[in-house]
Amino acid sequence: MLESEIRVRSRAIRTGILLVVVGSVLIGGMSALAASKGALSVAPLYTENVPKEGLPTVYGLPLAWTNAELFATWYDTLRLTATEAEILGAALAPLTAPCCDDNPLARCCCERGGLVCNVVRTARGLGAYLVQAGYAPEAVTAAMEQWLRFIHGDYYVARALADQGVDPRAYGLFQPGNGACYRGLCTAPLQEGGCGGMGHEVIVERPRI
Repeated sequence: MLESEIRVRSRAIRTGILLVVVGSVLIGGMSALAASKGALSVAPLYTENVPKEGLPTVYGLPLAWTNAELFATWYDTLRLTATEAEILGAALAPLTAPCCDDNPLARCCCERGGLVCNVVRTARGLGAYLVQAGYAPEAVTAAMEQWLRFIHGDYYVARALADQGVDPRAYGLFQPGNGACYRGLCTAPLQEGGCGGMGHEVIVERPRI
């Protein structure tokens, strides 16, 4: 092979390699940009669907993780009359359990085994308190849903994405039907999207070491 032909072929090979590298960089950059845009586009859904800590409530306590233990105590200690229980039942009727949304909030999946998780326990404790305080069923429903959206925000954003025909897993979330109970998060802290435990102690966050 002539030296001039070798130089031409070598130059062509180097040009081809360069084009492949440049193309890979451009594709990678575009993918990163798309991912970045996707991450940004989900932010408004959190604003729309997840109330912020400190937000005022109809019952006078700002939304706070520290309310969880109080609401659970209400679940354990408040005893409703037959009429009050009927009002609470009406308030619970529109709500599903975000940790297992193929079940109503009135009876989550764990209750079939004689247990109750602290997502459900805290919400129903709040509901019982509001019913005894004389709130109408609609107001009780709204307050319980506000609490659930606060403690399980990822579920409501995942559901909003799914309602738009978007797979929530593309955003690092999960399918709404695959809630915390079905992902083995029954004993995980509430702040990590778990059920906060199944016992009397509400696990809000991991112990600080």
